[in-house]
Amino acid sequence: MPLQLPVLDNSSFEAILAEARRRIPVHTPEWTNFAGDSDPGITLVQLFAFMADGLLYRANRIPERNRLKFLQLLGIPLQPAATARGIVTLLNERGPVAGLPLDRGVVVTAGEVGYLTRDGVTVLPVEAQVYYKQPISRDDPRYAGYLARYQAVRLALAAEQDEDADPEDVPLDLDFYESALMSLPTPANPSPLLDLAQTSDLAIYIVLLAPRNVDPALVREALANEVLSIGVAPALAGSVPPLLPARLAAQRRDTPRLIYEIADVRPDASDASYSRLRLVQDPDVLSDVGVVQVQLPEVAGLQTWELADPLREGVGRFPPRIEDEQVRERVVTWLRVSLAPAEPGVAQPTARLNWVGINAARIVQAVPVVNELLGVGSGEPDQSFAVANTPVIPSSFRLVVEGPDGLAQLWRMTDDLLAAQRDELVFTLDPEAGVVRFGDGMRGARPPGGRRLAASYEYGGGLRGNVAIGAIKASPDPRLQGGFKVENPLATWGGDLGQSLNEAERDIPLTLRHRDRLVTALDFRDVTLRTPGVDVGRVEVLTLFRPDNPGATAAGVVTVLVVPRFDAVRPRWPMPDRLFLRTVCDYLDERRLITTEVYVRGPTYIPVYVTVGIKVRAGFFADVVRQQASDRLYEYLSALPPGGPDLAGWPLDKRLLDRDLEAVVTRVPGVEFVNQLHLGVDVGAGVIDDSGEHALSGLELPMLSRVSVVEGDAEPLAAVLDSQPEAAPGGRSVVPVPVSRTKC
Repeated sequence: MPLQLPVLDNSSFEAILAEARRRIPVHTPEWTNFAGDSDPGITLVQLFAFMADGLLYRANRIPERNRLKFLQLLGIPLQPAATARGIVTLLNERGPVAGLPLDRGVVVTAGEVGYLTRDGVTVLPVEAQVYYKQPISRDDPRYAGYLARYQAVRLALAAEQDEDADPEDVPLDLDFYESALMSLPTPANPSPLLDLAQTSDLAIYIVLLAPRNVDPALVREALANEVLSIGVAPALAGSVPPLLPARLAAQRRDTPRLIYEIADVRPDASDASYSRLRLVQDPDVLSDVGVVQVQLPEVAGLQTWELADPLREGVGRFPPRIEDEQVRERVVTWLRVSLAPAEPGVAQPTARLNWVGINAARIVQAVPVVNELLGVGSGEPDQSFAVANTPVIPSSFRLVVEGPDGLAQLWRMTDDLLAAQRDELVFTLDPEAGVVRFGDGMRGARPPGGRRLAASYEYGGGLRGNVAIGAIKASPDPRLQGGFKVENPLATWGGDLGQSLNEAERDIPLTLRHRDRLVTALDFRDVTLRTPGVDVGRVEVLTLFRPDNPGATAAGVVTVLVVPRFDAVRPRWPMPDRLFLRTVCDYLDERRLITTEVYVRGPTYIPVYVTVGIKVRAGFFADVVRQQASDRLYEYLSALPPGGPDLAGWPLDKRLLDRDLEAVVTRVPGVEFVNQLHLGVDVGAGVIDDSGEHALSGLELPMLSRVSVVEGDAEPLAAVLDSQPEAAPGGRSVVPVPVSRTKC
């Protein structure tokens, strides 16, 4: 049970003074005039009450002090503030026409908030634009006109070249497309979406451009044999890969999901060809924000096509046509990024992208400290030292102790000194307090007397690290001055406040129960709610449940359903994005059993439509009653508290019944009775279940999409149903052909 903070005495100054006044006639009956404050005796009594009140305040703090000491004895440190993460691009706008190699750890800033790069990057003197082929459907009214114009131009060119051309030779299976630039995230639209499956050839094309007024030949020499860093951010919507057991994770082969190629210019080729680029760093950028590093070829391999026939430009596998002549003159070469074919028996992964850019590096909210002197060892057991800056990022902490020969010895961080050997050079770190502790000589070595200790680490965290797009725009690094530009194309995420003392005291029984290890379903729930960097509003744990096969019992599988606490668009039905799920996944991964397969998912919301007809009681304003009934239905079907019959959010596996909703409306003040209620549930493919009840299973939760409350009879469900857009007709893609947006 939770440790309750006892109050030894709750007497206030006024209560003590009143009690003393009541005792005057008992102990000093000769004192008869004590009603006013002017009596000297009353002044002494008031002084006594004031001093007693101060003593009681100090006495009541004794349990709090004991509680803090209990936390120390348990070895339960406070959770440090979470650090924000993000990605930046380093652009060479007016700098030297040469690559600038930068190791990881470069400082960039957004005002007073500092960040460190987590990837090494060579800043190449090149800009980039991302194009894709936006298909034009065969049912589009423009398709016939494009086909006729293409045929006329082809015949005209053949006539100029004295060639015989037959109109029947024009291929009728053409896939026209428009060259489109990939949209960049903006504060107004932070999540533009490009699905590779909806392009003409399942690919995007990155054109590398020379800086303005710079010869592309000079840029090719600067790019030769260099490493290009390509930043990729997947769409925020979607799920993340599961946490597999150790044996399955070792057997899984991580095949690249994207293919990175560069233009292979062959003058006599009828179609464009590309060469595979060597991957230096290839993270799974379809699941998380990452930086792919590719090795560029020599100068001879950095070319672009010079096509004399305008009808070949952009056709087939050639890159999309660039209509801006000034941009065309700056082209250095083309990169093609396409979706890799799936292995046999494996579903083709989706490739929905939010942003793609070059000269990119991941960042973390941190400030570096190098060789800070902690103190001098005393040789005593259980020594402790404190760093000057907190909270400390544990993964960055390095501690050295001066050895007997004057050389520094690197000590290792451990989680438990009690498990250390006698002479093992280990220590523990409390990242929130910045305290380093050593062993007693029996369990962990002691720093010898007179030996200096030094630490190098990074510190930072908090809500200040979550900044908007374009907020990071400077760097104190002298190498990035004069012609270089720093910017963050995406808003940073993950920064959060540290754990407060009250929260730590409240979590004492939870920590004693699970000890930060995930064994039972209750452990999964408690630990997930404490995930730093995200605001978790609700957690449901489904044991023996696999999301992709909900009907079967899956041994060793746990699915964790998480619902964010806040959502500006849908406050009652929040949906976690990929960054939210990844943060929870990473936090659980360090605490789960190695034999457990864990899925972290958001809910599957099922659209619900309700129409209600009510009778309003006399004396109540009808519009107010109807609005209150509508609000009560929204609240009752909410995924977050106080939704559902138990005020904890709509429960899983609870059947939707029109009778329950009717009872909810009836309890609204001013509703005399419900005339009629219609319930419709969208079961997919445009089918509405209007039977009055619907069973929910697995991760399904209801989401009230439309509601209508009127006096009299309820409206039909058709009045509130969302219009279902028709599927866009598609045609068989054979020969992609560009169309021009400009007019001559």
